[in-house]
Amino acid sequence: MSPSPVRISAAVMSHPRRAAAAHALAGRFPGLDITVVLDPEPDGPPSALRTARLAWAAVAPDATHHLVLQDDALPTEDFLTRLHALVAARPDAALSLFTEWGSRTSYAVRLAAMHGHDLAPVVDDYIPCVALVLPAEIARGFDPYARAKVDGGHPDDLALLHYLTDLGTSVLIPVAGLADHDNDTSLVGNNVHGPRRAACLLPPEPAALPAEPSVLDGLGTVPYYDFWGQYSDACIPDPSSVDGRVRSSARVFLAGYGVTQRELDQGLREALARSAERALLGDLVSEVVLTEVWIVSFLLGFIAADLEGRGGTTLDLTGPAARAALATLAPGAVRRIVPVRRLPAVGALLTPVVLDAVRAGMARAPRHG
Repeated sequence: MSPSPVRISAAVMSHPRRAAAAHALAGRFPGLDITVVLDPEPDGPPSALRTARLAWAAVAPDATHHLVLQDDALPTEDFLTRLHALVAARPDAALSLFTEWGSRTSYAVRLAAMHGHDLAPVVDDYIPCVALVLPAEIARGFDPYARAKVDGGHPDDLALLHYLTDLGTSVLIPVAGLADHDNDTSLVGNNVHGPRRAACLLPPEPAALPAEPSVLDGLGTVPYYDFWGQYSDACIPDPSSVDGRVRSSARVFLAGYGVTQRELDQGLREALARSAERALLGDLVSEVVLTEVWIVSFLLGFIAADLEGRGGTTLDLTGPAARAALATLAPGAVRRIVPVRRLPAVGALLTPVVLDAVRAGMARAPRHG
């Protein structure tokens, strides 16, 4: 029996002040017949949840899946083609089409890219929902769930996390994202996060998604850079948490495997000694931040090497997706402490340091012992 055809309905959620942007976004995809859903209480306290509830309820009667875009989503040129292929390949899953370059999930994307996978698990303590598609029945169930179980002041991304966790729905993200994010003024105060760009974008490709795309499985501890406090963290599995992980120090995690602070500091010094831009880097980024970026990148390589061989994969930092994903690590980490105009240059200067740290972590992982 052939699989049921994919029929996607869609909504753009917005505020009346941004209605023009929402209608412009909807107009890009006339074939989807997108519904524009505006905040029903535009003068009320800033909240995405009340609009999200309406947007997820706007499922067409004959749809198999429902897509919700926020009005600041920037879909790729090949968005529709890739969206249909992705949904056809994983019709059972919730599919987040964008994650920002400093999220926990961005590190899962990097690990998947380094191993040549097509998809990664979403591992945030929220559901990235700038561009999200759900199976139709799951989409229809969100509004009644939110009315019954979610406080109206909760953000929609956290409400979606609880909802999808309660259902046991797998939440995946394509390694090569299907959307970027417009960093215009946020109506719910998210500009304090700094620019939130995509973790991995690639030029349109003629190659189709495999009928059975490979997924990064078996991911335990996830590296994470706390861009608020500028700390390198390790998100360790914790079944008691709704998102399945608890944050700890990357230093503490690595120390458990015999990696000392002295060893980490020495590796950074050696990497900087090889850099022709060492003096410029020192003028633009503090030693504290350099150290933390080094440690989280080292941990990324350490975990990547530990995952090697599972599912027949091998590590490769040179592929297009791996290069693109690793290049966003540094700017995603420092975007709150570096002026926006300088961020591309600082990111480019830091990326060789990131790559050196990833390789150092790979060499130090248990499989090499």
